[in-house]
Formats: sequence, C-alpha cells, structure tokens
Amino acid sequence: MGTYKSEIADVFAQAADKGVKLVWLQGQGCTGCTVSLIQGTHPDLYDAILKLQVQIPFNQTIMAAAGKPAIDALEAVNPDILVIEGAVPDAEYCEVGGKPFVDVVKTMAAKSEVVVAVGTCAAFGGVPAAKGNPTNARSVSEVLGKTVVNIPGCPAHPDWILLVAASVILGIIPELDDKGRPKAFFGEEIHENCARRGYYDKGDFAEDFTESDMSYEKCLWKVGCKAPVTRADCAVRKWNNGVNVCMNAGAPCIGCADPGFPDSVSPLYEELEKVPTFVGIDTDTAGMVAIGATAVGIAAHAIRRGIKKHPESKEE
Repeated sequence: MGTYKSEIADVFAQAADKGVKLVWLQGQGCTGCTVSLIQGTHPDLYDAILKLQVQIPFNQTIMAAAGKPAIDALEAVNPDILVIEGAVPDAEYCEVGGKPFVDVVKTMAAKSEVVVAVGTCAAFGGVPAAKGNPTNARSVSEVLGKTVVNIPGCPAHPDWILLVAASVILGIIPELDDKGRPKAFFGEEIHENCARRGYYDKGDFAEDFTESDMSYEKCLWKVGCKAPVTRADCAVRKWNNGVNVCMNAGAPCIGCADPGFPDSVSPLYEELEKVPTFVGIDTDTAGMVAIGATAVGIAAHAIRRGIKKHPESKEE
C-alpha cells in the first residue's frame, strides 16, 4: 500500500471550489491529534486549508478568536463536516461556551452532513474511557447512537486525517470496516508489513529491551509488541514525514489504534496472552521449529492477503 501523497494533491485540486465549512470540537483528550495534524507534511495544514478552500470557523487550538466571539461563531455555523477529537464525558466534566460538551456534540452533529471521530479517544473512548472511567467517557458513535467515520490512533496520523477530510469534502465516504474505520488505512494488522516480520516467523524474539535495536534482528513480540493484533498501515506509511515507525526505532507497537486501547493491550510492555498465533505455533515453541514456523508463516501470510492462485492461473 502506498502512502497516497499524490492522491492527496489530486483531491485538493478537485476540491478547491467547494468552500466547505468544517467545525473541529475537542473534548476529553490531550490535543495530540491536532498537534499531529499541524506537524503533517505534503501538504501541511496551512496548504491543505488554502488548497481545499475549506472554512474552519471553530477549532479551539488554531482559531484566532476567543471567548464570546468564538462561541458565537460556533453557534452560527451549519457545518458540512463535524470533526470531534477526544472522548465525550458526562455533562459536568466538559463544557464548551458554558454548555455541556455532550450537548454541543449532539447539536452540531444534527446540523452536519458527515461526522468524523479523530483519534482513539473520539473513535473508541481511548485513555479517558479506560478501566475505572470516573467521567463516563464514551466514543462519539456511542453518544450519537450511529456509525461515524472513525480514525483511531493516539495520535492519528496526519495523512489519515487529511485524506479522510479531503474525501468527505468531495462527498465521498471512504469504505469503512465494521468499526467505522477506513479500510484503506486499517485493513491489515501492522504486523503484516513490519520490517521485523521475518524474525517473528523464524522465532527470533528479543527477550528484553537490550535486544530491541534493529541490529539484533529480533521480533519485539515478547517485549510487548501489539502489531500482530492492531490494524493500521503504520509500518508502510511511517511517521515524521515517512522517517520511522515504532518497531524500527526499537520500541514495540503499543496498539494505540486498537479499539480497546489501552485496556485491551495492557500491560504495554508485556507479551499478550490468549492471542491467536499462526496455526497453533506460539512464541514459546517457534524457536524450536524455526524452519517450519517460517513456512507456516509465509503460507498464512499469502492466504490472508488473498494471493493464492488457482491451479489454472498463470504468472504474467
């Protein structure tokens, strides 16, 4: 899967005459997704706004207005697209302009043509909704009682945000999976395209973080990597303008795009238990049957990617 840089530029060119109004609300979160978006490149946020000619009357972080003028602008707009960052807690825990955030979300969603939940907190509840959850934090889809376009990640990748925004501005809803995620970005486990994938198949596992450097040629599963159970294209798209990704930098994937994050992937730096592995081969036995594990892994990989050919088919 490519990184879609040229497609972003093409969509911007097509969307330049739309003049779409986009409102970005921030609830119970850390503003990390906005920061991620601001740090995006090719295009950056400034170029994206100019090329799309999109109007953003409200975004707490980047807008110039403050106080009553800002709230007046929010209440006056009928947005084409509503983007929500952060989870939605009970009324007493979060307000916008003196009104409960949960009520503002419902009001603005009713006015909008498309609702996009950016980041794992908005898409699935994330850290605010973790075990305990004293504020009763919920996902946007839970609050609205309907499917929305979910772009998980803690934070979400700027490409994911910009491509989905450009798509919906053109009136095209990307193909979504059963959890509302765009299949183009969340169609496969990160593990499928990881640079360390071959070490997993051979049973070469880092036992601790002294062996996590790429020079050790080890898979990070046993030090907590959640790439085999987390769907996203991080390993291909990479981060920081395509420079790197967690596993290549010696850090295991913590599963931040998983719907159950953080509870489903905790403890973050310990091997997950009770997770299906390739045809019954687990990480404790893989090293003893390295050759067989490699063959099984390659076969399973081919089957899952749908590239097994019929007997009558021929190579081109």
